[in-house]
Formats: sequence, C-alpha cells, structure tokens
Amino acid sequence: MIYIIDAYNTIHKIKILEALLMKSLRSARDELVRRASRLASSRGDISKIILVFDGKSEFQNIPQMNLPKMELVFSDTGEGADERIGLILERLSKQAKKCVVSDDNCVRNHARVYGAHVVAVSEFARLLNPESKIKRTGRANQENSRGLPPEIVRDITEAYRKHLGL
Repeated sequence: MIYIIDAYNTIHKIKILEALLMKSLRSARDELVRRASRLASSRGDISKIILVFDGKSEFQNIPQMNLPKMELVFSDTGEGADERIGLILERLSKQAKKCVVSDDNCVRNHARVYGAHVVAVSEFARLLNPESKIKRTGRANQENSRGLPPEIVRDITEAYRKHLGL
C-alpha cells in the first residue's frame, strides 16, 4: 500500500504536531517525517509513504533525508498540496494500492476518483502513536514468545503477503 499524506493538513489535526508547529514549522515537519518513517519501517504492508507539503519552489532545495520507503514532496510556488496529490494519484498505476490521508473534502473526493482508499487524519494518527501500537501488538508478541519458531512466523507472514497480493 502506498500512503499519500496531506502533510500540513495532518500536522494541524494532530495535537502534538500542532504544538510543535507553534515552535517552528521545521520541527513539526521533522516530527511528522520521523513518525511516518518509523511507521513505514515497522509495517510490511506499507510499500511507501509520500508526504506532500504545500511549499514554495525555494523549499525544493531542502536536503532530502535518505529514509527507506519515504518520499517528501513540496508543491511548486502557486501550486497547492491538493493539486500535487492529484498529480501523484494520476501518475500511479491503477493497479497500485493507494491510501490518501486527509481531512480536506476536496482531497478526499479526488482520491476516491482515482480509486484510492481514504483515511481520516485521526485514524492515521492512531497508526503513528507508538503507545497504541504497543498495546495493540503486545498480545501477539506474548504469543510469539510462547514458542512459535521463527520459520513458522516467516511462513505465515509470507502466506499473508501473498493473500494480500503484496
């Protein structure tokens, strides 16, 4: 699944990121990138996360962090993130599984036109929250510690990936 994130919309909807925004735009942006990168690295069903920021052409020279499964996109001067998200959806293969994260109705409706799954920022925030992840995966980790051999875990994971078409 490719996640396409309406980045500033997301920053303004997640309290901890919005609080960082009061300090500086850069710190809020960096924290979103850090959390999204951690999410992408921890989940095998995520092939890529594309964070789309409203920007000015001058931001395009910001050094890109070399993070696996991550792409940072800054829209051009005079172009909004909404339009850039539309172009990205248009460019992606119709067969690619895509998910757009935004609370902006225009972005959400546009994403549906391109066959993308749409997720509210609040739902995505739960994925980014490491505390929720610990609670959700705690039981599975306990079960695994009871004796499932690593090769069986690998086989189950591979069978599930095939089932999902990944």
